[in-house]
Amino acid sequence: MSRKDTIKQRQNKLKEAFLTQLKRSPTIETSCQKIGIARATVYRWITASEKFERQVDKALHEGRTFMSDIAENQLFSLISDKKIEAIRLFLSTHNPRYSNKLELSGSVAAKDEKLTKEQKKLIRAALKLSSLNKHENKSRKNKQP
Repeated sequence: MSRKDTIKQRQNKLKEAFLTQLKRSPTIETSCQKIGIARATVYRWITASEKFERQVDKALHEGRTFMSDIAENQLFSLISDKKIEAIRLFLSTHNPRYSNKLELSGSVAAKDEKLTKEQKKLIRAALKLSSLNKHENKSRKNKQP
C-alpha cells in the first residue's frame, strides 16, 4: 500500500471518529479534543469536501437533538423534585398562559404630504453629499438637447 493510501485511510478513520463524537457532543471544539485533532484540520476537511460538510451538519443536528433529549430528561427530573425554577421554565416555554407577553396597540398611517421648503433643502444638501447627485447631473445632461 502506498504512503498516500495509508494517509487517506488514516484520515478517513479520523473523520469517522470525529463524526461519531460530534453526534454525542455537538461542538466541533469538544469533538476535536476528544479525537485528538486540530479544529483547523476539520475546517480544512470541510472546505475540501462538500460531502464531509454535509456529514458534519447532519452529525451536529443529530448531536443537538440528542443533547436536547438529555436536557429535557434532566428538566423533568428537576420538576419531579419540585424545583420551582424548572417548573417555571417548563410552564413559560410550553404553556401560553404562563409565557411572557407583550401587548402592542396603535395604528399606522401613511400620508402623502408635500415636502416643506426646509425638507426639500435638506434633501438637496444630502444628494450633493452623495453619489446620487452625480447620477442626477448626468441624467440632466443627457436630457438637454
